[in-house]
Amino acid sequence: MTALRPQVGLFVVCALATLPALTGRVSAQPVSELPRAEYYVARELLRAGRTLEAADGFQAALARARRLGEGRWVDSIPPLVMLGECYYQQGNLAQALEQYDAALLLALANPTWIDQVDIQPEQLAELETTTKGIGWFATSRPTRAVVVRAGLQLVVDPTQAQVTQQGGVVAPVSLVTQLDVTEVLRSMAVALMRRWEVLGPLAKHSPLAAPLDALLARQPRQPVPWLTASWRVLQGVASLGAAGRIDVRQLLQQGMLIGNQADYYLSPFALLVLGKLEARDRNYAAAVTNFQDAAILAAQFDQHTLVTEATEWVAACAVASRRGELLEPLGRLATWANKKSGSVQVAALIGGGELAIYMGDMATADKLLRQAAVVLRGREIALPRAQAQLSYTAGLLAFGQNRAALGSSNLEAALKFMRGTPATGAVVESIFQAQLTLDLLAGNSLTAAQAEQVLSEAVAEPTREDWELHPLKTLAALSTPREPAYVRLLELAVTRNAAVDELVRCLDSIQRQRLYEALPLGGRWFSWRMALAGRPDQLSQENRQAVEAALQNQPSLLSTGGRIETLVAQLRGGPLPLDERKLSAEAKKAYAELEAAAVCFESQLAFVSLQRRPMERIAPPPASLPAIQKTLGPGDLLLGLVQGGQQIYGVAITGDQAQAWQVPDAGKLAADLAALLKEIGLAREQPSQPAEALTPTAAWRITAEKIAGHLFPAEVHKLLAASQRVILAPHDRLWYVPFELLPHDASSGNPPWIVHRKVTYAPTLGSLNVAFASPPAFANTVGIVGGLFAADPPGNQAAASAVAQAVPNSQLVWLNQKSTVPAAGWLKLATDQLWVATGVDSRDSSWDAAVLPLGKPDQARLGSWLETPRVAPASVLLPALETGLSRGQVGRGNEIFLPVCGLMFGGVKTACISRWPVGGTSSKIWLTRQLEELASERPSEALRRSVLALWPEQFLVAEEPSLLPTAKETPLMISGSHPLLWSGYMVIGDYPPH
Repeated sequence: MTALRPQVGLFVVCALATLPALTGRVSAQPVSELPRAEYYVARELLRAGRTLEAADGFQAALARARRLGEGRWVDSIPPLVMLGECYYQQGNLAQALEQYDAALLLALANPTWIDQVDIQPEQLAELETTTKGIGWFATSRPTRAVVVRAGLQLVVDPTQAQVTQQGGVVAPVSLVTQLDVTEVLRSMAVALMRRWEVLGPLAKHSPLAAPLDALLARQPRQPVPWLTASWRVLQGVASLGAAGRIDVRQLLQQGMLIGNQADYYLSPFALLVLGKLEARDRNYAAAVTNFQDAAILAAQFDQHTLVTEATEWVAACAVASRRGELLEPLGRLATWANKKSGSVQVAALIGGGELAIYMGDMATADKLLRQAAVVLRGREIALPRAQAQLSYTAGLLAFGQNRAALGSSNLEAALKFMRGTPATGAVVESIFQAQLTLDLLAGNSLTAAQAEQVLSEAVAEPTREDWELHPLKTLAALSTPREPAYVRLLELAVTRNAAVDELVRCLDSIQRQRLYEALPLGGRWFSWRMALAGRPDQLSQENRQAVEAALQNQPSLLSTGGRIETLVAQLRGGPLPLDERKLSAEAKKAYAELEAAAVCFESQLAFVSLQRRPMERIAPPPASLPAIQKTLGPGDLLLGLVQGGQQIYGVAITGDQAQAWQVPDAGKLAADLAALLKEIGLAREQPSQPAEALTPTAAWRITAEKIAGHLFPAEVHKLLAASQRVILAPHDRLWYVPFELLPHDASSGNPPWIVHRKVTYAPTLGSLNVAFASPPAFANTVGIVGGLFAADPPGNQAAASAVAQAVPNSQLVWLNQKSTVPAAGWLKLATDQLWVATGVDSRDSSWDAAVLPLGKPDQARLGSWLETPRVAPASVLLPALETGLSRGQVGRGNEIFLPVCGLMFGGVKTACISRWPVGGTSSKIWLTRQLEELASERPSEALRRSVLALWPEQFLVAEEPSLLPTAKETPLMISGSHPLLWSGYMVIGDYPPH
């Protein structure tokens, strides 16, 4: 925020000199002493869209406002509110709210100020205004606008008044001044409306709510018709957050006209709020009518900031209801505003541009958006909210024109602003509400019940009207990290002893949120992909309607998707040559067509994902305890674990039981996990004896028992002992825990889990279906080989060939071979089973930075598994996934969780990955057996059998890179039962054997 300039007088003189270029007159300024002239200058700057300079002007007006001792009087209300409006436009909700509250506190501190004004009944004059060019919108009724005098005489001077013994007030005539009462009341209405919008469900819990209700319930002593109407509008707006007690619409309608006959200065405001209420209820026709009337009247009263807001709402409702006939009026409004208000012009151009996109008129949309960009590029214009909306709309246009790179750039620019900065804080109201609620709860300013109710609303799934009216805000909210709010909701549910089924939903929502925060557009993009690729009868009614509407308006989505399916089937039916020079011309042509179709489909998918259509986030689906228990088979045990703050929350579910518990000290688990990794030899500060880990009294065994006893209560250990298969859905650093290594209880001498039970993982509790997929048929197995098995190239090549010989229809791709390696997309398309015997770096928190060695970098990212539909191997093995554990760093689990999600939700049925890369001969032996077992066993059983078969093997320590460096006295041989050689492997997804 620009600091207040020291030379305030010079600022005002310069600003006044610029006014002829901004407007033909300065509304109300010549007749009113309070607020001071600086205020009206700043208001004109705000009207022009010059929010930075306007803020300076309102600060200057505030500095010259009256004071009563150390306090301010009500003439400070307008500059405070308008300063808040500047902050609001700049995206700083916290500072804006401070100004609104400060202004309303002044009204509360001076409850009888309205009675100190000499308001005489008088015949109000007709509004003298030129209506030339103002007929851009059709009005619903004839208007008769009247003028309420801006400058009204004060009965007393607030600083010099003397009170007589009888209680009367005497003030010298020379000290009596004038107050712009209409501006005070108008700005109070703005502050009340903004608090309703910014605070949302928090508004009714505000300490100001009850005092404001009481203040406005007290009618002024002077029953002048225009004042009575104004007071009703204030009452209505103040009651917006208190649904059920007062009929807000009735109050606003009663206050909209003076004596039910004449429009006045608050009529446009009342119409604006009524329109917002209709829009919230999806009554878009009624909303548009109110907004159009509000814009026309506001223009007549020179209230251009209100014209701007009404225009934005007209456009939003027009797009939501596909009112293409409003495109021309918006264009006329933009032309009219050219020399009157930059903010109005920008709003009309952007709104018209988006409406043109929905009407399929891309040329007109491009023209309007270019004009808006020119206006916003002016150095004096500072409307970051409008700039974000322009970038969003320009991104939508670019995707509609199949210009994906430009669309992505524009979209990121829009979301970058809407996600806020450390300086401005949250820009989206729901994010601000969640953060403020957490702060208020921590400071005991809210009860647990109040905080839970507010948080539930603030992080609730978007509604139809959210998508239709505020898509940019909604997308920004979904793609902004909100996990602390979800964790707090879980804590509050645990505190009030919520039922297990509710806790399951809470745990699952935290796990899903971690994924959604990483997915494009908070998961909306991916949900559209899954909805378009799936069967319509598997969709909810709402999503089915959204897909049908999208296909009706964009038939190419269906044709492009169908063409992709045809090409995929054609190419999968052909041979798999590993040298592109051996590909037939027909195959090359088909693959080039497939790539082009996939790029086109991605742009089409982005286009529909950004539109104002509702779409539930459906991947992964939310968890339901009854559905989980129905899915689990005999002997199955599902364990869900979530770390929230200093506690760990768990749920254990079988087909007929469900238990929830909490672990109070997450820090102890972190310390024990770090100790365990060090004791098995993963994180070593100096060379050690690998044989030490094989002794019956090895330190890691004691630590593993501690972790098992710490994580799971006795009741869960009983379920573990009776289970045949454990399905784990961890969270955060719990993804690093080698559960396969733990004993099934804390007793000494118990064997690890993997001895007696199968272990598999699911990304979230709601994605349990990945453990119950149908078994795939492996026709083509491909190995990508680097330097994992041996340090010398010949040894590595021999080891890789041995693995390939053990698997039918197996072929190898060498990273150092001279022949051209096919693109990653081709390998994913034609490969049923893929194993990668080279290091895969997943240390970055985003999977897009984790590159598989499959060809071109843009095709090799793990995130690319989420792209072209139904193009992925059924089985993927990554025995050398590199995580921070190799360096003793225990992060937040994303380096495992996000690649897992990229694979599983990209179409992979099962993946076997490592928490740390092992390498060497033991990896070759394990991988060979795992691939052999997968031909006839479910993946979890294949892992168990291959690990147990590894234990009796003897390996040269010098050939096991994970055990190096070693001390001089280290034995030459080591057993395959060494925990470092097997406990890092984990299976995600499962299916029954053939």
